[in-house]
Amino acid sequence: MQQKYATPFHIALWASCIFIVLLLGVYYFPLEDPSLNFWGALYYSVRLFILEHDLSRFPTSPQLVFLYFFAPLVAVSALGTALTYFFRLSPALRCRMLRDHVIICGVGRTGKLLAATLKKRRVPVVGVDKGPPEALEDWCSEHKIPLIHGSFQSQKVLEKAGALRARTLVFTSGDDLANLEGVVGAYDALRRNPASRGSRLLWAHIANERLANTARLALQTEGPYAIRLFDTYRISASRMIAKYFNHGIREGVSEITILGFGKFGRDLMEVLVRDASPSECWSIRVVDIRDVEKEVRHLSAELGIADHVSFTQSAVQDLDLMDSEERAFFICTDDDIGNLAAALMLAGKSICNCIYVRMATWPMPAIADHLGQNHGLTFININDLVVQGIDELPGIFSPAGAEDLKRHRPDPGRSTSQQPHRHPKI
Repeated sequence: MQQKYATPFHIALWASCIFIVLLLGVYYFPLEDPSLNFWGALYYSVRLFILEHDLSRFPTSPQLVFLYFFAPLVAVSALGTALTYFFRLSPALRCRMLRDHVIICGVGRTGKLLAATLKKRRVPVVGVDKGPPEALEDWCSEHKIPLIHGSFQSQKVLEKAGALRARTLVFTSGDDLANLEGVVGAYDALRRNPASRGSRLLWAHIANERLANTARLALQTEGPYAIRLFDTYRISASRMIAKYFNHGIREGVSEITILGFGKFGRDLMEVLVRDASPSECWSIRVVDIRDVEKEVRHLSAELGIADHVSFTQSAVQDLDLMDSEERAFFICTDDDIGNLAAALMLAGKSICNCIYVRMATWPMPAIADHLGQNHGLTFININDLVVQGIDELPGIFSPAGAEDLKRHRPDPGRSTSQQPHRHPKI
């Protein structure tokens, strides 16, 4: 936000300096050369800004000596800052100077997270979004990311963002169909354009499992350009289980309760089942304030565990809970405050020591450590897990290698319906 007010401040500063130079010049030049009138002294003063003077000798007045050195500095400072603002306010010009950069198509939650992470890694980034420019102005200024306004489904917009010179394009809007259409359009445009050089992977965020599996079968693409799909929900669910609830940690658990059956809750349930070993024996209970029993039954049938999954439509505070160390709770709604309230309620009843709370922006470390030590809560920031998972996607943080382009391996964090998996004894 500070940059927003830098331009008026600099303008006022330069105007004051220029006024001081002209005022001192008009006063002291006639003292150095009595033949000069007001207009002659003013003319000499203006020429100081371009390192020129018309006096027959170097001035002896200390005030004029100061002006001879000060005026050019003011001119260089004004010109340099003016060029900086010119390029900052002209994203298209900045994009012309970029090479091997990443284009984020759709600067929403996922796009901002990925762009900010890339900037921290010193990877040049360009954003493309058709939303109101003023909505992203502060964010772009804070992260110093140029934004091209327009639809990422337009070939001209992508060319303006430097698609022909980019390392990769990542389609991260909240619309799966738009992402799929955008990545296929970009793939076709790059293949047909003779000016496009090198090889690259194009990535699209597809959250819908059925759409992703269908698209993955239809888009059997490989080098020099290839399309790959990813899902941040699945990435965070997979990493959450691997890091916080792996085989060693969940030993002895016989019942798992998932509170909240949105996209993350569904992915978490599937990851749990696919990660289970034959020796593990537990049942799954899904709790949601909405009536999602049909969705729960459908997924459990797909996973082959319908007889061992139950659904309860209830708010957390209305649940009949019993103390047991053989239980584990995953609080997975999209509401951070609601998740915290539910976690504290469960901890207050001493339900178990395995209570995992999904957070998007919270918690702060001090509060999380205090609650974890006193209540057995584990707060998990899924954005951190997403960043770690995205780091493994080839062709984004570093150029794609030949092997990445040749083989179409399963995308990180996602299991297709065609992949074999073992069911737990539940």
